[in-house]
Amino acid sequence: MTILELDQQPFPLNRAPGFTSPHGVPVVAVGEYEETLIMLGQPDQRTILAATSAQYRAIYGQRILPGPALDNLLRGIRRTWARAVPGGDYCPWRIEETTANAPHAQPVTIVDAEWLETEDVAIQEECPTCGRASRSTDSRWSPGRTGWSPVHSCRHCTTQWPSADVYRVCVYKMRPARRWDDNSDAGVRCFACGGTEGAAVTGQPIDHPLCQTCRDQHTPDTWQALTAAGYATVNSDAQRDRWLYTETLRGTPPATAATAWTERRALARHRALAAHKTAESEQVEP
Repeated sequence: MTILELDQQPFPLNRAPGFTSPHGVPVVAVGEYEETLIMLGQPDQRTILAATSAQYRAIYGQRILPGPALDNLLRGIRRTWARAVPGGDYCPWRIEETTANAPHAQPVTIVDAEWLETEDVAIQEECPTCGRASRSTDSRWSPGRTGWSPVHSCRHCTTQWPSADVYRVCVYKMRPARRWDDNSDAGVRCFACGGTEGAAVTGQPIDHPLCQTCRDQHTPDTWQALTAAGYATVNSDAQRDRWLYTETLRGTPPATAATAWTERRALARHRALAAHKTAESEQVEP
């Protein structure tokens, strides 16, 4: 048998790269979108849930939400035997289910996590309405600037607000980014909501097209105050624009909202740095 043939042989899964060990359980995500978790051994349900939750937090920066999808995950657990076999150009190895007496077979647990509902673990921010803390975001289409963005949702008063432009530091890889169809050929888009109906280029209160609905959401004086506060200018950014727009809709003067955003961003950066230092210290070997 040649060296090349030896390289194509099955091998034990515990020699395959990519495994982490949350709660002492070796875990790796496989599949095109990393939607399936492979756990070495056959742990009980409680350990599976703990390892899955820890995997999502540490590797993806996400928190699993309770609900029917979590119940379906438990019902779909499969305990079997498997081994690793060499993969292709983009995959160094793949899993192969087999019998218990096959060469290199190991007991494994296969967890289908494709339909789990999650939220991003984010740097803590306080709700602008009730002051309660939020440590998570979700990707939403929020008013004030075209496109999806990280948005906090208060669990107590349901207020939603764009997060500051500093997100949770993740020391590992991230899940594949969500892909959205931007419909770039749909015509002129409103800067504030992304709509194409009635989005004019001229006669605007800002140097970007706005639809009639968004133009009418603020008085001319308010639009002037928004512009003075830096809305939709080179001195602003997407999240700041969303904050100014939504806070103004709530009745906050744009200048006050701009000051609050500067303070909020500085606090988020301070907390992000502290979280990063904590994550680094946890990675130091004792």
